[in-house]
Amino acid sequence: LPLHRCREMGYNHRLFDLLDERRLTRTELREFCQLLFGDDLFDGVPDPEADWKGFLHNLKIMLERETLQYNPIAKAMMPVIALNKLGGDNSDPFSCGCNVS
Repeated sequence: LPLHRCREMGYNHRLFDLLDERRLTRTELREFCQLLFGDDLFDGVPDPEADWKGFLHNLKIMLERETLQYNPIAKAMMPVIALNKLGGDNSDPFSCGCNVS
């Protein structure tokens, strides 16, 4: 819901437009997470292209520190990114399977 509100208030970024069009690439996922969490938190996070598991580990730590957000589809408070939808090994090199809650 907060992402939707940002778009309603006029925040425009190409990655927000891609969310409902196709899966984000690993590089786009990193860029999107930097928008969500800020550049300072992402300093030192592994590049998902080079170290997918390390990237997911760091993303999990960041999500645990964040306040849960209301997901109107699930009608529940949830993390802003559903890690289980990203895939553990991410064997498809062209897609991260990013599904933002």
